[in-house]
Amino acid sequence: MLLSQWLLTTCILISSYVHAADQFKPKVVRTESTGWFNIYPFDDSKVILKNEDTFLSISDNNGETWRPIEGINDVRWSWIDKLYPKTRAFANSKVGNKIYMTDDQGKTWTTVKINEKEYSNGSKSELSCNLISHPTKPEILLAECYVCDYDEEQSNGSITKRAVSSLFDNFLNSIMRDPTCRNEVFISTNSGKDFTKLNIDLKEREESNLLYSTLNCQFAIASKQSKNTETDSTIYCTRKHFYGQKFNDKNEADKTYLVSSFVKTSNWGKTFEELPELKGYLVNYFEAFDSQLLVITQDDAYNRHSTQKVWISKDFKTFKEAHMPTQLRFMINGLISEDSVGRLTMPILRTNPDKKDSSDKNEDNKKMHHTDSVVSDILISDSRGTKFTFIEWMNSNDVTYRQISSFKYLKGTLFGHTQEYPNLGNKGPSFEMILRSKVSVDNGNTWSNLKIVDPENKSKYSCNIDIPESCSLNIMSMFGTPDFITPGIMMVNGAVSDGHHASWNETKTFISRDGGVSWKLAFEFQTATAFGDHGNVIVAVPYDPESDDDPQSEFYYSLDQGTTWTEYQLEKTILPMQLISTTPDGSGLTFILNGLSMDSTGGSRWRWNDKKETNFVYSIDFSDAFEEKACVDSDLEKWYVAGGNCINGAKYRFDRRRADSKCLMRKIYDDLAYTEEICEKCSDDDYECSYEFVKDSSGKCVADFELLSLSGSCAKAKNGKISLKPKQRIVNTLCKVDMKIEDVLVPCTEVDSPENPDNIITVSENKFDSALLTYKYFDTASDESLLMMTLDNEVYVSHDGGKNIKKVNTNREKIVEIVFNPFYSKDAYLFGRDGGLYITHDRGQTFTKSQLPETRQLGLKLEFHATKQNTFIYYGGKDCDSMFSEKCHAVAYITTDGGETFSEMLNNGIHCKFSGSTFKDPYNEDQIICQILDSSNGKKKLVSSTNFFKSDSQTETLFEEVIGFMSTGEFLVVALPHGDDELRAYATLDGKEFAEANLPKDLSDIKQESFTILGSESGSIFMHLATSQNIQGEFGRLLKSNSNGTSFVSLESAVNRNSAGFVDFEKIQGLEGIVLINVVENTDEVERGTTKTKKLKSKITFNDGSDWSFINPPLKDSNGKKYTCSGKGLKKCSLHLHGYTERNDIRDTFSSGSAFGMLIAVGNVGEHLLPKDECSTFMTIDGGATWTEVRKGPFQWEYGDHGGILVLIPDGSESDTLLYSTDFGKTWIDYKFAGEKIQMRDIVTVPRDSAMRFLIIGQSNSIRGGTTTVFSVDFSKIFSRQCVYDLDNASNDDFEFVSFNPVKNQCLFGHQAEYLRKIHTDCFIGSAPLEESFRIVKNCSCTRNDFECDYNYYKANDGTCKLVEGLTPSDPKDICKKNPDAYEYFKPTGYRKIPLSTCVDGLNLEGTSSPLPCPGKVEEFRKNHKINGRSFSLLFILPFLILLGIAWFIYDRGIRRNGGFSRFGEIRLGDEVIEENNVDKAVNNIVRTGLLLTSSVFSGLQLVKRFIGKSFQSLRERVTGRRGPSYTTLFNDQFLEGADDLLEGHDEDANDLTSFLSNDNNFDIDTEDDGNTFAPFREEASEEDHGPVTGDSSNNEEVSS
Repeated sequence: MLLSQWLLTTCILISSYVHAADQFKPKVVRTESTGWFNIYPFDDSKVILKNEDTFLSISDNNGETWRPIEGINDVRWSWIDKLYPKTRAFANSKVGNKIYMTDDQGKTWTTVKINEKEYSNGSKSELSCNLISHPTKPEILLAECYVCDYDEEQSNGSITKRAVSSLFDNFLNSIMRDPTCRNEVFISTNSGKDFTKLNIDLKEREESNLLYSTLNCQFAIASKQSKNTETDSTIYCTRKHFYGQKFNDKNEADKTYLVSSFVKTSNWGKTFEELPELKGYLVNYFEAFDSQLLVITQDDAYNRHSTQKVWISKDFKTFKEAHMPTQLRFMINGLISEDSVGRLTMPILRTNPDKKDSSDKNEDNKKMHHTDSVVSDILISDSRGTKFTFIEWMNSNDVTYRQISSFKYLKGTLFGHTQEYPNLGNKGPSFEMILRSKVSVDNGNTWSNLKIVDPENKSKYSCNIDIPESCSLNIMSMFGTPDFITPGIMMVNGAVSDGHHASWNETKTFISRDGGVSWKLAFEFQTATAFGDHGNVIVAVPYDPESDDDPQSEFYYSLDQGTTWTEYQLEKTILPMQLISTTPDGSGLTFILNGLSMDSTGGSRWRWNDKKETNFVYSIDFSDAFEEKACVDSDLEKWYVAGGNCINGAKYRFDRRRADSKCLMRKIYDDLAYTEEICEKCSDDDYECSYEFVKDSSGKCVADFELLSLSGSCAKAKNGKISLKPKQRIVNTLCKVDMKIEDVLVPCTEVDSPENPDNIITVSENKFDSALLTYKYFDTASDESLLMMTLDNEVYVSHDGGKNIKKVNTNREKIVEIVFNPFYSKDAYLFGRDGGLYITHDRGQTFTKSQLPETRQLGLKLEFHATKQNTFIYYGGKDCDSMFSEKCHAVAYITTDGGETFSEMLNNGIHCKFSGSTFKDPYNEDQIICQILDSSNGKKKLVSSTNFFKSDSQTETLFEEVIGFMSTGEFLVVALPHGDDELRAYATLDGKEFAEANLPKDLSDIKQESFTILGSESGSIFMHLATSQNIQGEFGRLLKSNSNGTSFVSLESAVNRNSAGFVDFEKIQGLEGIVLINVVENTDEVERGTTKTKKLKSKITFNDGSDWSFINPPLKDSNGKKYTCSGKGLKKCSLHLHGYTERNDIRDTFSSGSAFGMLIAVGNVGEHLLPKDECSTFMTIDGGATWTEVRKGPFQWEYGDHGGILVLIPDGSESDTLLYSTDFGKTWIDYKFAGEKIQMRDIVTVPRDSAMRFLIIGQSNSIRGGTTTVFSVDFSKIFSRQCVYDLDNASNDDFEFVSFNPVKNQCLFGHQAEYLRKIHTDCFIGSAPLEESFRIVKNCSCTRNDFECDYNYYKANDGTCKLVEGLTPSDPKDICKKNPDAYEYFKPTGYRKIPLSTCVDGLNLEGTSSPLPCPGKVEEFRKNHKINGRSFSLLFILPFLILLGIAWFIYDRGIRRNGGFSRFGEIRLGDEVIEENNVDKAVNNIVRTGLLLTSSVFSGLQLVKRFIGKSFQSLRERVTGRRGPSYTTLFNDQFLEGADDLLEGHDEDANDLTSFLSNDNNFDIDTEDDGNTFAPFREEASEEDHGPVTGDSSNNEEVSS
């Protein structure tokens, strides 16, 4: 009876309790306000701050009621101090020099100010600051301030806005935009009552060159848990000064010079000391963590994108460089984090952070590329912080956001998250998104997918959740996810998929109760979530009120850890802006929901309220849940992190409430607690690979020879081997009994060689399963990115010069071609076999896929627009079921959106050129010139259009029949058929006027069957005309044009070429006027066919072809012996070099555009050139004037650091050793870089030859080429410092100017030039602005060599410039169009100054006519030429009147009254004349004297004329033996056929051109040219830019009839 009554009573109580729980609703209080605001709760209290507009409000009851804080109404933003979250807060005032501060949860506020004299530079200044508290001494404050100077006309309000915005923007970018602003740091030791400025000076250069400076400081003690033993007063700072020119988006290597220093103070900034181990390094960033100090240094002072080094100090005093698996260039400094055992997680950028190329002025290029977004890789260090590795599964080449997340109460647990957008940027209604998420519960050693355990909802998923490898949860993003202060309870938004596709519409909300290992569905829509009572109370708010098919807003709550949910309807429709727990430690039961009021439109969407925005603040209180019952021990369960496995040597246990318990923990303001159970025995999880070892694919620690070399361990090796432990115990792991780690024997034969004693050279090795088909670097300063394609048609990319290589994801589509954009160096296009087009605009960091038109790929070269990045032409075969189909024809397609869409432009177009974008002065900037193939007869014609061939009215036929055309420099050259098997060349500079290339008359009998355009770098076309085309007996004439390409002169005959049209011709890069050629000596034998062996001899010119000579040989060979031919003269004993016609890779040139004066070549000393295998390798450092033999045998070569590093490898033979020199070839060192010999194929580096890393390509011998091994050899540590580049202080820098002209004081292009060269060999050049390394020492007087025939004029046989028949002179008024400032022009004389000439004064042949006014500039012309009335009167009229009066007086008194002029001849001296006074006497004396002088001079001239005439006639009769009329001309015997030495010695006569203009014997000026007046960097020539093709070319391009 009693038992039954007890049972009945118990049941009633339970029933009533459950009923009460079911009826529970939280207490919800709504308040209303206008405008935007943010909410900041103090920890362990009910006090909350609200920053609304400029006002600050406070609540003492968890947000139920609010009151304004009096006296504070100018707040811009506010924040709770993260170091003192229970009491301290700051509010930054709109008035920059003021910050409000509270230390008692907002009860009282003090105003903190910084005295203006501390930050003002004498001008008006304003600042905005952020205050940082000392971790252990709250009275100590650091103020990081942004200071802006302004004048009286500027508004301080705008200054403050700039200062405030800069704190939330990239500081470096913001300060670059506003050079009047800077940052300063101040220290206060008395809670902000007064501040002292930290003064750190770095006066390395003149302050006038200082652009801006930055200062960043941090307390040495990072937190209360810091292991730093420094005093509380210790502060670390880095000061950076930027000198030179301001950063700009166009140039990747900014023209700035960085000086920085890393210092510390231990007396509040009174004195500073530099950390000695980092002295001389460019410190870019630093951060003090609890267990270590991290410092990042920049290698190159002139390149903000240069490689960086990471330094770690565990004792906060001594530093060790951390090993990075790749070049560190871009990184997110503020997101570097440290875990509990000392591992560092470092996100690094893998793309240029600049959003766009500001130099792009075209609208179609301003579309935002996908590369605007940050794409990162994640590096994680070992527990000692000195070795970083990739998280491999996160690597991708698609547009990817990568993130690693860890949480304080989940020890050892990491979440990895990526979002990839492989087609981002493509047009269409949506884009593809790939989500991938993984979790690791062992500190990142192993990773697994986030599995779904949700049998109730299994049918709702599109894949089989029982197979997590192919069906798992992929988190949309963990950015903004709260720090889960719960025992393993988590909620995220994500999608369940196979990891290959996801959509925003598929995103749902999921919950986990085991620390993120397994998940189940919570809501079928996205929500914002917050946790209370350490996870026992959960609140979720849908982002979209209509997501649950109810237009009204609501929130959901769960009191059973997400097992069930209850909906709470809100009266207003809101957009949730903020949902937080009012207790930051996660223990409380009250939440704040901040929402922006929305108006329902009755449809599926909602919009902003049309009235002033209204914000609602909801206070949600769960204090009464479960009738305020608190949990007891029986309501709890034990839950272990990581399933109870040991993490860092311990197990972590939480005593958490069971999900179905009807109670709450109610431990308000108690931090979440766990129990740490120390593990007895250590396991593999407590160990990591030792420094010298890395994990292989199976997870085993294996020796890494690069790390072994860096560690120096092999210094203790015996018999070439050393015993090492492959694993080491993780720092701070807590396990008690160590594992027994067996030593392994490691060979040291490849480490610490005598040639590499200090491990200054590092080598990385990668293997391919097939041969490399092609490889090419992107020509940028941002990094050392290159693309490689194998024989298997797979493409690989590396961003660190080949150290790390990964495959480009093309979804298994084979790639048939890689094309680089020659005008935009970051762009490349991969053509797939199935029509896919893979596009990168960021050096291969990311690729997007597009689709080519449904045509057959013809393999014709793309044509790119020079100024519109997204515009190019693609050629496809249409109606080509078979290439032999009659309907098959080519179509030129154009794209203006970077390949996303294509449209047909021109039927039968096979070769087009955006000519309007490449000509210097085009007649129409939109012009396109195309070659059309008529399939019916095989003929080609040339057409042009100015509107993409959209209308016939703007389409013009230029030539009815052509063989082909090509562009070179500023010229476009067209080859036309002529007669039988001949051709003629026409050139244009503007796309409108075409002039025939007139060849020297002595070539008139030679058939023009084939010519090769060799380039026009110096403003004139170099052309090779084949004069012999016998098989293996090809050679021809080397010609050079004037600057408009209309007439050519011969430079050398019998210059060697091969059957493919390549010519042994090479201009030395970076130097003016130096060219090397090979000539055929036995031309007669070759032409007759009696021999097929050409005897080649090398020649060199130092004045752009005017004079040629054989190359001076070295005095001795590399062994110190004299050559056998020594003393026989240059004709029998000179240096001969293998040239262009024999190169396997046409990009391998003698010289480098950045290594001035240096050439390396393979050849021999003797009478003729020998086969390559009988030759040696030679070098010159003075532009070819003198040479030395480096080594016997042929070698391949490459230049690094602008010639500061020279590297040679054997050419075509097996080897394991390279040679290098760091002293310009004076000494060479052998270095063994490989463990075994391989077949050497090539050595390459970046196109600018500025890097210190080289890629050596070796290949095994097998049927299909076997495997390919690439070695990345890094010399970056070989130099101890960077060279000082300071042209204004030459005595203290590392450079000097030198001349490479072997003929001293000789002028070329009107000047004498010098080039900058490094003096010392212990420093590297890097990205120093070497464009300033060329200077003109002296401008010479103009001579005939500085002039050429004007446009449409040619050089006649008599050496004069005459107008081409049928053409008219160029319109002289064109100068008025080209130069808006011009106000006058001159009529053409047939001559003009060579554009590259800088000569002054001397001979003038072009501007001899009277000036004429430009159209519309008549008034300006008159103003500059007329003389005003007063001046004219004074200078001309008045003197004329005076002289006229004097003459009249003399005539009247001395001539007229003495009989006039009729007696003039009769008057004799002594005749009587009228003299009435002294005046008459004076006048008559003047008349007598004038008469006497006139008569004497006339008589004398007659006598001399008669005498000379008789003498010449007598002499002529005596010589010729006959008599007759005799005369001579000015030009007799002055012209030689060829006219090369025309006017030499007759410049005085030529100065007066006008006297000869009527004479047919006009002047002829031979053309002289060379490179630019500055020394450009080397541009790497691509394979498609050379060779016998009828396309665009810059060198060695042939057209044959």
